[in-house]
Amino acid sequence: MKFDLHVHTEHSSDGSNKVEEIIRILKERGFGGAAILDHNNVDGAREALIMQPEGFIVIPSVEVSSVGGHILALNVTDPIKRDMEVLDTIKAIHKVGGIAVAAHPYRYWSGLGEKNILGRPFDAIEAHNARSEEGSNRKAMELAQNLGAPITGGSDSHDNQTLGTGYTIVPDDCRTKEDVIKAILQHRTEVGGAHRTGGDTMSYVAKSVSEWMGRGMKKM
Repeated sequence: MKFDLHVHTEHSSDGSNKVEEIIRILKERGFGGAAILDHNNVDGAREALIMQPEGFIVIPSVEVSSVGGHILALNVTDPIKRDMEVLDTIKAIHKVGGIAVAAHPYRYWSGLGEKNILGRPFDAIEAHNARSEEGSNRKAMELAQNLGAPITGGSDSHDNQTLGTGYTIVPDDCRTKEDVIKAILQHRTEVGGAHRTGGDTMSYVAKSVSEWMGRGMKKM
């Protein structure tokens, strides 16, 4: 069963996905659920939970901006303070019952890099992100394997067209969000999907620089 464990909504400043459209489109594409998250914002996750979609498991989450890079907090509905040290961010996620996933670790703008991951109690590594280049995803998978860490994958979608382009495969017997989290922690997941192309990278860099300048040269 496929899950997209990295989906943004219109509650992210750079996102346009409406929650109801995310659920409808992913169900049409054969997905069993998704991690609904936004940058330092849990409004989209809470909105998705309220909908209680039939036949679709919502994992409320948030993408937290730590000082070292982005961290996915899966299965949380409480906001996590941004701009904390990596270890403090992980502790805050654990305190509210979530699991901490190192998001797209080799992405230049927002990845943690190995120095911020090694020796820290991450619960999993995002080993496949459809908005990362193939080489970055390969290195992320190798990092997870070297650490013996569980893996997740997702589209990192910010628009309807890219929903489900990256995914996590979980066992078919998962019936609740708790089942999915347990499957991740027990190493019972696989990942796959598309990678970002060279042309997409050029567009991504231009977009990122423009948004960065628009934020007054502050990180998202």
